Amino acid sequence: MSDNYFDSSGSLDEPILTDAEIEKYKKYFSEYGEEILFSQGTVIVGYGDVSTSIDLLLTGEALVEVPVNEKWIPVAWIKSGSVIGEIAFLDSQPRTARVIARTACKLFRIGRDSFSEVSQKRPIAALEFISRISQIMAYRLRRIEQFDAVEQGRDDMRKELAADLHDQTMSELSAILMHLGLLKLVIEDQETVKDIDNLVSMVKNADVNLRQLVREKGHDQIAVVGIEESLQVFFKDLEKEPVSSPIEIVYISNELNKGGLPGPVAMDLYQIIRQSVLNSVEHANANLISAEIIWVEEGISFSVEDNGIGFSRSNIKNVPEAGHFGLLNLKLRAERVGGYVDINSEEGKGTKVVGTIPISRETSENIKLRTNRYFLDA
Repeated sequence: MSDNYFDSSGSLDEPILTDAEIEKYKKYFSEYGEEILFSQGTVIVGYGDVSTSIDLLLTGEALVEVPVNEKWIPVAWIKSGSVIGEIAFLDSQPRTARVIARTACKLFRIGRDSFSEVSQKRPIAALEFISRISQIMAYRLRRIEQFDAVEQGRDDMRKELAADLHDQTMSELSAILMHLGLLKLVIEDQETVKDIDNLVSMVKNADVNLRQLVREKGHDQIAVVGIEESLQVFFKDLEKEPVSSPIEIVYISNELNKGGLPGPVAMDLYQIIRQSVLNSVEHANANLISAEIIWVEEGISFSVEDNGIGFSRSNIKNVPEAGHFGLLNLKLRAERVGGYVDINSEEGKGTKVVGTIPISRETSENIKLRTNRYFLDA
């Protein structure tokens, strides 16, 4: 694997500072800021802190967490080149999240009072810095708006479906069971009674399946069982779906749950793999789909490849609008966690979605690859 394999510079407008920018700003503000080291697991910024400093993450990785029901829930993963605290730096309000060092981190920190002093002595440099920070903040706000709209819609649909199943369908099943029980009391023919017993068994089985569905749709499955189990459930559920011709799915991974994968990264990676596989199943006319997620020390590499009909590269810009492959959504998800996604396809030669997420793995254990096969029958 090459050294730049996990370089995400191909990502669209990624909201991080380049190495050159970081060195330039450190030079600008060297007399007014300071470098600070944080060990793994320590708090970089506390929730509710009243502080107007801004941090440039020089090395390492960090998690942004918010309090939910007396628990800290990770909502973002950030890497070197990221900016921490840009909003508090500008508006002086208490911090609305805490930032934890996921690995050992080195920061360059400058307070707003010191920055004001710099502004008087080096106004052009200060203006350049503020302009760059504003670009990053605007990018983040746009992404938040886009994803909030999509995720809120999906969450509302999931909860509405769960509520409808619980309130209406399951109530109707209970009523059917009651009527079948009463019907047995007035029927003497034993063959008919056996038929009723079979119906009761079928209704009870449907009730169990629906209750399981309600549980799955009513909460975030990945947060409960992890990405590996969630993908296995997804593939097994696919095996139950009708297809026009047989399809084999080969899934290869190296035990992602053992590496301390942050929740936001797991969620977006799961959705990227899920949507890519569904695209191949529904649109590619393929009989073989290969999905692979490999997490090594440098980061995660993933791919979904099929041997289907493919499509012309000249039409790739129209794919998001056509709604068949959702390439734009895949890119947005990857960029949100600091990675990138690309798609390679040629008519008659299949399609391959590839990408990386440069997040380090906590364990140094050499975890072997596992291969699982799933079969969708026509």
